[in-house]
Amino acid sequence: MLLCASLLIAGCVSQNELALSKNVYKLDVDSRGLIARHEAKTSIQRRAAELTLSRGFTHYIIADASTSEGARYLGRTPVYGNTTINMMGNTGFATTNVYGGQPIIQPRSSTSLIVVMFNEREAPAHALDARALAKPAKP
Repeated sequence: MLLCASLLIAGCVSQNELALSKNVYKLDVDSRGLIARHEAKTSIQRRAAELTLSRGFTHYIIADASTSEGARYLGRTPVYGNTTINMMGNTGFATTNVYGGQPIIQPRSSTSLIVVMFNEREAPAHALDARALAKPAKP
């Protein structure tokens, strides 16, 4: 049960990059779990910047973006029961408590970006500087 709960909360993130042309890439990020979903949303811009720099460009724009969110039913938690019987003479009084049986729901998110990359001289005015965004955040 503890393993299931940790996977539900932590989850995982997967990324896929597809070259559409020399300077255009599609970046897909899929996440499952509460922490993974939050991490994917906060790191996708940084990943686009890193991808831009790794391909020899300095600036980029997001030409298109789409996000879908949902949840997946994983099952239910185990059900436990506890019965207490109190006897008064020949009469027994029983109390039963049942615990568990809650649904396990895993949040999911999928985000796709179309990233168009530019060199500094060719970058449009609204392009993002990948060098500034790829730097790790200061604590």
